[in-house]
Amino acid sequence: MESSYFSREELTQLRTHGIVLFANRVIFDAQPPMTSAAISSLQDLIGGKIPEALITLWQLTSGGRLDYDLSVSMHGREEPISWSELFYDRSDGYRDLTGWINYERELAEDEADDRQEVWDGHLIGLPFGGFEYCDRIYIVVAQQSEDYGKIFAWKMGLPPAWTGAMHQDGVGLIGMDLYMAFRALRLNADPLVATEEYFTGSELLGYLDDCKDNHGMPAPLADKLIAFYMDAIK
Repeated sequence: MESSYFSREELTQLRTHGIVLFANRVIFDAQPPMTSAAISSLQDLIGGKIPEALITLWQLTSGGRLDYDLSVSMHGREEPISWSELFYDRSDGYRDLTGWINYERELAEDEADDRQEVWDGHLIGLPFGGFEYCDRIYIVVAQQSEDYGKIFAWKMGLPPAWTGAMHQDGVGLIGMDLYMAFRALRLNADPLVATEEYFTGSELLGYLDDCKDNHGMPAPLADKLIAFYMDAIK
């Protein structure tokens, strides 16, 4: 859809402002494409095989930000998931891609030690997005698994004092592949008529305002992107 909705020139112009489109969803603060050498290094680090869909995404952008609603079934309930980040190297805070992969490697090795086994160096899931330390998005990279290529969310349970919240860690399927997972990202309400102080869409709209006011993005192009973005409303 994005290739028919926007001209090649418009897509190029959006790219200069750090905006790319993937599976009909908007990625902003988008980083440069990942190099073949970097992808190869990550392939060696995880041991499994990176699915082609994720390689396609990384060849478009090595990471960035998302601003959508998402919920996943966990423990018999629909649980909201914060998928606002696509992890990338040299990012700040909790978004470092290689850092998360190394964290998973340590966990896998510890689990093998607990079983008195030698870990084979292969990860089952690669963490490539989420939000800080409490929500993470994984793609299955173990080729022998029947779940290879599927996208799962992991969410940390909250303390009992959080009434009505999920109090144990949970895992839920987002999509059978990366494209389906992106299409699961929705807007539950129109951000242009939001009445709350914090709402889904505020980060992207603020980013576009800055692009227009300070970086020369034409207002008609920003408006066209907003209309494209709004197609995700339920």
